[in-house]
Amino acid sequence: MKLDKFTYKTWSKPNLDVYYHLPDVIDEDTEVIFIIHGNSRNADNYLETWIDRADDKNVALFAPHFKRSQFPSFNTLQMSTSKGVIRENRTLYLNNSIDELFVHIKSLFGLNDKKYNIYGHSAGAQFVHRYLLTSDSPAVDIAIAANAGWYTFLNGANFPYGIKNPPVSLNDSNVKKFLKTNLHILIGSKDTDVDSSVNQSEGAQKQGFNRFQRANNFFEYTESITQQNNLEFNWEFQIVPGVAHSNSKMSRAAALIFFDSN
Repeated sequence: MKLDKFTYKTWSKPNLDVYYHLPDVIDEDTEVIFIIHGNSRNADNYLETWIDRADDKNVALFAPHFKRSQFPSFNTLQMSTSKGVIRENRTLYLNNSIDELFVHIKSLFGLNDKKYNIYGHSAGAQFVHRYLLTSDSPAVDIAIAANAGWYTFLNGANFPYGIKNPPVSLNDSNVKKFLKTNLHILIGSKDTDVDSSVNQSEGAQKQGFNRFQRANNFFEYTESITQQNNLEFNWEFQIVPGVAHSNSKMSRAAALIFFDSN
């Protein structure tokens, strides 16, 4: 399948290729979904999967390609390595990036949606939840983080495993907005392998031994602190039966969330 693509150049970061698919007619009801790839960086394949999922839906799909040579740590928003070493080049940090891109594509394609939906799988799911936490005012309607390898907990662990000593300002307002977001944490019931793709650093191992454990622990911990502190909490947690580490299969569950909510 030949995919459409444009290159976003009007920012201080490296040029960003964005694969996209538009509905036959764009009108005032056309919705926007951003699709964030995993560590394989196959944004084109992710878009193809979602073209199938969004067949006959009035949605515009956008899949940015964070090239390994330019954004080696996109999963932490380019703020740190997966072993917790903070990256000092703040001009490459990706918090607020999707909202900046959203403004651009609305102008480029004549889209009217005031909010967007966002889906990420694996490293893309890491991107999604950290993006919501560290961005100023993300214009997100529904966010889905599927099969993340590890998380940034709202605890006293050093960033990126927790929120101590973050490279950007994080305050109570950031945390409260994060918790109020319509964020769906999805995990496949069979995503239990421990292979070379699973972060085995000390900080990640404290979250659980595999993706399934870490997803459960992340949601349960976050839910517990919201209850203890009487905070608004709008997240959902879903175990997808019989699915391992598969973007294609997880995207089916995600599509039901996006399209059944309309």
